Amino acid sequence: MDENYENVEWNVHAVGNSLTPQMDTPDPLSSFDTPYETQAGSSLYPEQTNVYDDNPHSLITPLSSSNNDAGYSNNSTDVASSARSPPPYYVATPMSSSNIPSSSSHGSIYPTTAKVAKPMIIQIGDAQKHSVGTQGAYVSYLVSTTTSVDIFSATNPRPVRRRFQDFVWLYEALCFDYPACIVPSLPEKHRLEYIKGDRFSSDFIERRKLCLQLFLDRIAKHPVLQQSQCTRLFLESSDFKNDKRAQSQHVSSSTTVLDSLSDTLLNAFTKVKKPEERFLMMKEYIDKSEDNLNTVERLYTRISKRQHDLHNDYTSFGNSIQGLSALESNIQQPLHHFAETTKSYAKAMKMMSDQEEVLYLNQIHELLSYCRSAKAVLRDRDQKQMDFEDLSTYLQQAMQDKERTKHPGRSLNNGADGGSINIPELVMDKIKEVRGMDMERARREKLVHLEMKIKELQDEVARTNDISHDFSEQVVDEYNLFQQNKTNEIKRGFTAYADSHVEFYQKGISIWEQILPTLEAIEVDGNTSDSKQLNDVVDDGASDSFSISRDDEDIDDLVSDIDIDRKLVMSQ
Repeated sequence: MDENYENVEWNVHAVGNSLTPQMDTPDPLSSFDTPYETQAGSSLYPEQTNVYDDNPHSLITPLSSSNNDAGYSNNSTDVASSARSPPPYYVATPMSSSNIPSSSSHGSIYPTTAKVAKPMIIQIGDAQKHSVGTQGAYVSYLVSTTTSVDIFSATNPRPVRRRFQDFVWLYEALCFDYPACIVPSLPEKHRLEYIKGDRFSSDFIERRKLCLQLFLDRIAKHPVLQQSQCTRLFLESSDFKNDKRAQSQHVSSSTTVLDSLSDTLLNAFTKVKKPEERFLMMKEYIDKSEDNLNTVERLYTRISKRQHDLHNDYTSFGNSIQGLSALESNIQQPLHHFAETTKSYAKAMKMMSDQEEVLYLNQIHELLSYCRSAKAVLRDRDQKQMDFEDLSTYLQQAMQDKERTKHPGRSLNNGADGGSINIPELVMDKIKEVRGMDMERARREKLVHLEMKIKELQDEVARTNDISHDFSEQVVDEYNLFQQNKTNEIKRGFTAYADSHVEFYQKGISIWEQILPTLEAIEVDGNTSDSKQLNDVVDDGASDSFSISRDDEDIDDLVSDIDIDRKLVMSQ
């Protein structure tokens, strides 16, 4: 059978979804289609009461779009209320009172929401270490919120304390509720730090605090995630443990590792038959961005290593100058001052490297995680399209089986076999006829079964097409938001990198300027006390040599006189 089904069009607009494009050509399934409006109740999109009718920013919950199509509803922190969480998909158009969907309308089944996020500021304050008996110790973070989102009880809710596992709960809940949203990832667990026992060090806690701050900042800037009931519960619940447990009762069991591995293996050998160019371009752009970020990370690691080596060299250089000052007694203080200046410069360089690693390198790591989250959403979108394509193929096969059953032995010109006869099926019919089976009755029963199967497949094709279409539209909006956030974060990261360098060089100028007066005060013109002592020694030596030369002359004169006297005596 031909898998390209290019000339086959399904009556997917029969569901009355305004998001499904209308077809201009005749529908090949129209003879088997029953309008949805004539049914007593739709099994695909049951009517739901909007419990947020008084709240213009509240949303109704459609069926879940996960593979098992299990519905999911959330409870708010108020035990007396049974409000449902926002839907997993949304159409990013401004909401007004005129376009809020009603239970009796046949328009878009998905509620609308605003494209632009409302003002929301989330701050992570001081971290505290807690010890809970035999359960071990953990660190909690003070979380304060300022927002104008209507679902919150106040503009400035009371600050709350949350531990890392609470952040994990929020992340998993948002991923479950909004599979079409690019939910920002959490910082890694850093298992090595847990093994070494360094997870309570100030450096580790500060790094994690900055990563969690970035996680909450991304949620605060997301127009859908900021209005989630899970987000509200996380940010303002005073009894978070019990409220979280009540919320989790409505969440189905998470996918096991084996199920995830099975899905990964199946998707590895399955591809979209008719991929859309725009999503291919998105994936290509994210792949290139990820490659470039990996290159930046690798090169910065090399630069950081060189800066670390340079810091060690400056420290050793200062120690060497310190040792030299002990030998040079006349300039000991200036050399000691110069050695301390060199060490101060090395400390400033280390501070710059640490700031770059915390503010810039961590930003690169989080951007890489953000890219991976975006690629995961694109893979989920491809899976929705593959579900639609597979069901469309099954529907086409069922239609061909019905035609062959209606007209046994007739060639199907429109089929994938190019007009050939289905030999195995024809042989089986002959065998059954030889055995005395009532072929006419069996054919009628098979036709009834095929018609029911075709009807079910029509419903599933329509449903998966609407899910795929809505998911794709959501992904487009998410990609635009991803681009905006990525640009802002890159700007903030490079700004922090430049600021750390400017601060370092300004501090370096100040450090070296302070040593200049001390170095200029060293006298090298020979008027120092040591030089005077040296001159006195030289002068004493010169005078001594002069006196010695005078004595030598006297001795010579005496010898000459003795020789003259001896000669006179001998002549007489």
